[in-house]
Amino acid sequence: MRPLRIADPAFGQNAYILKDGSEAIVIDPGFNGAAILKWLTDNDCRLAAVLLTHGHYDHIRDLRLLQKTLSFPLYVHPLDLPFLSDDAKSGATFFGGSFRLRGNQEVRLYADGDDVPFGKGTIRVIHTPGHTPGSVCLLVGDDLFTGDTLFRGDLGRTDLEGGSNRDLEVSIGRLFKAAKDSAIVRPGHDDPTTLGAERRDNPAVVRILKNRS
Repeated sequence: MRPLRIADPAFGQNAYILKDGSEAIVIDPGFNGAAILKWLTDNDCRLAAVLLTHGHYDHIRDLRLLQKTLSFPLYVHPLDLPFLSDDAKSGATFFGGSFRLRGNQEVRLYADGDDVPFGKGTIRVIHTPGHTPGSVCLLVGDDLFTGDTLFRGDLGRTDLEGGSNRDLEVSIGRLFKAAKDSAIVRPGHDDPTTLGAERRDNPAVVRILKNRS
């Protein structure tokens, strides 16, 4: 099954569902929790894990909704773990909300190069700081989930808590070495693209890769 994108119409945030047999993994359940729960029920799937690309509120809010009825391990990079208990860091205050993990939530920390097992394969973790210190991209076969690190024609912003333009430029260089140009970029907002298209058409990527060559 190709990844299923569930886009929130208000803020354009993308959550993704990966299915293998009767199990599913969810990436970034931001403002799309009700639709995710409905899909899991309709498809008789057990939620095996939730993976976060980073800890901003629009990518984590509906963790709380999933936690009300489901038990699952949560994967996050340790540098973004503080975002899950600090509304200023996560940006929850900007949205007029607040976020705290359920007290008994199982949290598993992942790092660059880790492989998260799922079904018959694995999900490769690529640490890409810049948008946040603990931002990661997740590579599953030919699918590359980039969170708010890389978009079609753009890069993630670096003016929020813990952001760093220098770190993001280093991360972009590493990302284009870690995956093939044929990889399908599935970002945290807006539409998919490919690494090859971004290497060719994204002005920020072209500049960074030229400077790092």
